[in-house]
Formats: sequence, C-alpha cells, structure tokens
Amino acid sequence: MHQEDDEMFNQIINDSKKKLQTLKILGNFFNHPVLIAVLIRTKVIHNLFENNKNLDINKLDLFHIQYTKTLIELFQKLKKAKEQSYLLLSDEIYINDDFIRKLKLEIDTGVFSDVAFSHAKNLSLKIEELYKIFAFDEKINFHWNEITEFSSRRCSEFYREINNEKFEQINHHDDDPIYSNQFVKVERKLLGRLNIHRFRIKFACGIKCQNEIAEVYEFIDSNDKFIFNVNEKSLYFLNNENIRGIDLSKNKSVKTQIIEDLQEKNNKLKEQQLNLKTQISKDVEAVLQSYAEKISDVEFLNDLQNVDEQTNILKAMLNININSK
Repeated sequence: MHQEDDEMFNQIINDSKKKLQTLKILGNFFNHPVLIAVLIRTKVIHNLFENNKNLDINKLDLFHIQYTKTLIELFQKLKKAKEQSYLLLSDEIYINDDFIRKLKLEIDTGVFSDVAFSHAKNLSLKIEELYKIFAFDEKINFHWNEITEFSSRRCSEFYREINNEKFEQINHHDDDPIYSNQFVKVERKLLGRLNIHRFRIKFACGIKCQNEIAEVYEFIDSNDKFIFNVNEKSLYFLNNENIRGIDLSKNKSVKTQIIEDLQEKNNKLKEQQLNLKTQISKDVEAVLQSYAEKISDVEFLNDLQNVDEQTNILKAMLNININSK
C-alpha cells in the first residue's frame, strides 16, 4: 500500500471511529434496542475494513456517507429536542425535591400523635366532670379552654377538610334524649355508656368544614364512636349512616400530604423521563428497523458501490417530524 493510500486509509478509519463514538453516545441516550443493534452492526462493518486492508476502504467511507451520516443527523435532532423536554422535567423534579426537603424540616407527625393522645385524656376528664354535674349536681368550675385551644392550634394543619354535605351528615343525630346545660349538649345514652367504660376514649381524627370543627373519638374497650362538635359543644354517638363515605383514618399534616403528592408526582416525572428517551415515533421506528435490516444483509457490502440515492431508505429521515414523539 502506498503512502497516499495509507493516509487515506487512516483518515477514513479515524473518521469512522468518530462516527462510531457518536453512535455510541446516541445509543446510550436513547437506549433503544434497534439503535443498539445498528451500532453493533456498524462496528462489525468498521472492524471488517480496519482489519482487512486489502478491501476497498472507500466502501467504508461510502457506507458512512450514504447511511451512518444521515442516521446520526436524524438522532442528533431527536436528541436535542428530547433533551429540552428532559431538562424541563429535571428542573421540575429538582424544585419538587427542594420543597419536600424544606417541608420535612417543618413537620414532626410524631408530636401530633403525642398531643392527640393527651388531648383525648383531657376530653375524658372533661366528660367525667360533666357526668358529675348532671348525675350529682356537683358544682364544678367547668371550662373548655384546654380542649378548644388544641383544636384551634392543630386544625389548620392536621384536621381533614370535608364538604358541607359530609359535615352535616356526620353531625346529624336523631332526637334521642340529651342532657344539656350552659356547657354542653350530650346524648344521654352516650354519657351513660362512657361512664360504664370509665370514660376511656382515644382520639380518632379531627375534621373541619370552613369554620366548623369536629372531632371523632373511639371507645378504647369497644368499637363505638362518637363525635364532639367543638363549635356547638355537643357530643353524640356515630352510626354507619353518619360515617358513610367519610375518611376517619388518622390525621396527616397538610404538609405531609403535600410531600406525598409531590413524591408521587416526581415518580411519574421520572418515569416520563425514562419513556421520553426510549420512545420514538412510529415513522422513525419503521425507518430504523428497515435500516437495521438493510445493513445486516450479507449482500450489503457488495451493493455499496451501486447505491441508488433515489431508493436510499434513509432519505426521508430528515423530513420526519421529530416532535411527533
């Protein structure tokens, strides 16, 4: 091989290596199985010429001009378009993560569990005082201060918001006999049952509707539930109709709910990122598949010198709408 031939050989091989490197980058970005297959087949063709200097090196150059160059141009355009969308998704994920981090520093749900436990004990003592007032006409310096202070401090962050219809539903009660005085209205049957169970109750959850606040409690020794309407200072048993369709699970901090929503959103955004890179339009998919089949044909190298540009399967590539996926 003459010196000029050596120089040409080296130049074409080096240019071919650069194209392989570019294809590798595109393959890593899109992670598409057919594109990876094309990369491998292109590498095989490159190695064939690099390791056999008796072959016409111009065929490798012609192959890249007719096929690889056009393929690279198409997927570089696709990559650029997808990178813009990918970066937008990344920015949104980053901003959400920053909000999550800050909100986590602001909340401590364990604290609410502890104070809700103490709050239920305080209400238990208050109901016991009311029982003594009604049953024995005891003169007790009664007030709701500790109870209403808890709800006023905690409801905005922890109590569950429900609509007016649901709030009326859970507060609805039959005209059962009640005890009432200037402090409270309490269902007689409920007060008697509480006394039997020694006023052992636990806080289930708090609910609110605009400025109306109520709290749901459970008997520790039974499945009975009752409601304490903070605004009205009234207590009534709850039945299945009262609680139908209403979430009575433990309260979460509003901030905790925001964190969970943001985390779920980020999971979807990350999945969208993965799909964004691997999904290509049906047009590109069809052309890529046809291209892979073409260069994998055993007769392909022999046909390189007789390429008819009018029948080049990649000619339409650059006219494909890259925004279709």
